[in-house]
Amino acid sequence: MADARTKAPSSFFKRTLQIDRLPILGALVLVVTAYFSTGFHHWDEHFQILEFAGYKLGITPAKDLPWEFAARIRPALQPMIVVLSHHLFGLFGSSDPFAITFFLRLLSVALSFTAIMLMLRAFLPEISDERLRKGFVLLSFFLWFALYNAVRFSSENWSGDLFVIGFALLMRDRQTVPLRTLVIAGALFGLAFTIRSQVSLMIFGLLAWLLFIRKVNISKLALLLVSMLIMVGVGIVIDRWFYGEWTLTVWNYFTENILHGKANAFGTEPWYTYVSEALVRLVPPFSLVFILAPIILICIDRRNALGWVILPFILVHSMIGHKEIRFLFPMVGLLPVVIVQAIELVRIRWSPSLLDNRAWRIIVKAFVVVYAVFLGVIMFKPADAQISLYITVYDEYQQPITIYNFGEDPYFRVAQFHFYGRPDLRMGGAITDSTTFNPKENFLVATMHPADVETRWPDRKLIYASLPAWVKHFNFNGWLERTDQWYVYEVKP
Repeated sequence: MADARTKAPSSFFKRTLQIDRLPILGALVLVVTAYFSTGFHHWDEHFQILEFAGYKLGITPAKDLPWEFAARIRPALQPMIVVLSHHLFGLFGSSDPFAITFFLRLLSVALSFTAIMLMLRAFLPEISDERLRKGFVLLSFFLWFALYNAVRFSSENWSGDLFVIGFALLMRDRQTVPLRTLVIAGALFGLAFTIRSQVSLMIFGLLAWLLFIRKVNISKLALLLVSMLIMVGVGIVIDRWFYGEWTLTVWNYFTENILHGKANAFGTEPWYTYVSEALVRLVPPFSLVFILAPIILICIDRRNALGWVILPFILVHSMIGHKEIRFLFPMVGLLPVVIVQAIELVRIRWSPSLLDNRAWRIIVKAFVVVYAVFLGVIMFKPADAQISLYITVYDEYQQPITIYNFGEDPYFRVAQFHFYGRPDLRMGGAITDSTTFNPKENFLVATMHPADVETRWPDRKLIYASLPAWVKHFNFNGWLERTDQWYVYEVKP
């Protein structure tokens, strides 16, 4: 009995990590991450999608939208999905923005899960070694930064997923390339381009591979392009609905950011920035895997479709002055198969016994342990910590109330937040000596310096703090005083 008890945990994990069971576990991890990963990764994910939708819903005034609205450079497909989701919730009597954004993250999960499954279906049969097969599946579902991106309702994630789905369909049928697959893939590429035009670099690389390597008939490629252009046309119609006039957002984007150099106003970086950023952010020395794998694949297997897809995407982004690591997110869904195929190339060229090498096994185990820790953090960590403040105010105050501040407004971050506030949440602005308060109404005060409130209003109630009270017991070396923290008080005048 003792032996059975000691072996049971090992047997349980072995059964759980069987390839055919990993998608179920992967789906569960994605949903859990979507639940906890509240907020946004970058301002654009909020202001150019949610607040744009808020404008169409009458929540956000046009004057508070970012400059991209007046410049007509933001495609309206994703804001339209937000508007439709808002109306869908309205049918059930709800307008809770946090429930709606969770629903949007679940839509992202469904799209990302589809992309992963189709990539596995396209490339898993080509991998003969069982260890690499399992590694491919594990990387596809549990790579921590890919998981974080997979739940985002962002243009980077959605354009990347749509491209990957179309790419996987073509790779699955690349021996015959049936007409139906071309039509579906073209439509998906059109949607991906509509959401984020930079994905055209990957589409261009794939078309070049189909033409010069796969030697697909020109008429078939024309069918793919026609299907793609139809969906781009649908995107133009959606933009007409949103902006109230005919406009080409992709051309406006090119004009403003490239010809007029607007993007460079946000900073420029040298060509090697993406390499250095990836090296640091993806946890050295394991980050070398994600840098070297594409290089190995591109240099050794020059007929590989993956190399043709990622090379122009990386090169052009490296040439553009303004760089952000999120700009490379659309290619994240391709990384698992790139890594596995690169390992296979190294085995064939230089080290047939690579997977049996003791040093290799140690490196792999260390990689798994370190990345599992990051995975555990990402699963339960909000994308934006301040979102909990908005949730608290929204849930606790369903009646009209005014929120003041002492010069730092938690609802103003680059631009004014409207989407997460109730219609009757009034912004009182900064408190000065001349500020007067309604003696018949309680009000809220948000501050980063609690003494401002505690000395002025003895009769106050703390309703929100960025960190729980017990954390104060671990204020080693005064780190709490050096950390930005928000406090929200309810005050009786």
